Amino acid sequence: MSNDQAVEGGTDGPWRRTPIQAIDRTMALLDVTARAGAAGTSLKALTTAVGLHASTGRTLLASLVAHGLIRQDEGTRHYLLGSRFFDLNRAYLAQSDLSAVAAPVLKDLWEQTRETVHLAVLKDTQRVDIAVLVSPQLLNINPTTTQFTDKSAAPLFRTAAGKVLFAGLTDARRERMLDTAPWRDAVASGPGADSLRMLVDTVRRQGFATNLEEEAAGVCGVAAPVNDHTDQTVAALCVGYPAARRSRTLDESLRVAVVDAAAELSVLLGRA
Repeated sequence: MSNDQAVEGGTDGPWRRTPIQAIDRTMALLDVTARAGAAGTSLKALTTAVGLHASTGRTLLASLVAHGLIRQDEGTRHYLLGSRFFDLNRAYLAQSDLSAVAAPVLKDLWEQTRETVHLAVLKDTQRVDIAVLVSPQLLNINPTTTQFTDKSAAPLFRTAAGKVLFAGLTDARRERMLDTAPWRDAVASGPGADSLRMLVDTVRRQGFATNLEEEAAGVCGVAAPVNDHTDQTVAALCVGYPAARRSRTLDESLRVAVVDAAAELSVLLGRA
């Protein structure tokens, strides 16, 4: 076997072998680079581990660099994984079950607060809960019993999670939503577009939003944005609780808890 056939048996191999040799070699290079850690790895170490001639390895690495999958440190000349993997990871999470990624964080927040915890995302113009843990207390908030019958008509600005998701939109998308959403009439007859724009500024500045019986009597909530590595808001983490339990101390403790939990989940999604 020649050195360039050794993807199946380099010094750190073996790697899976398929009929498409170029892909096998590429995946082997990525695997070795990933396992090299923060210091990266040299061309010689890479090609030795994979079992390639230096010229072949250099050509494949140049293509990976061009696609952003590999980068080369200007000082050490070592190879490291590129930023394209952050984009791929974001796409993977979007295609997979975000609630599964968030499950440990939600459980910790639920145990800490003993209130209802839910994770919401934006689907078109409506807030959709993708994970809910209902408070173990006798008096609790259950999202399944407090939602609008016509969900498409439920204004985002009446819930804490909805406010966070609305504030996380780009300016252009938010303006389109104000003009076209099924609940646009509620904007005109309620707070008005200018007030909602001010609300967006407030939510962005303070990093959380509240709902003090705005959606339904007796229902309160506090939510914080869950951001990915691009700092884009991909979800809202919310704690819902009965107005009957409200106090300045409880409001503040829940706010701190949900902001911290949302930040923890954001890190899991790649935010620095």
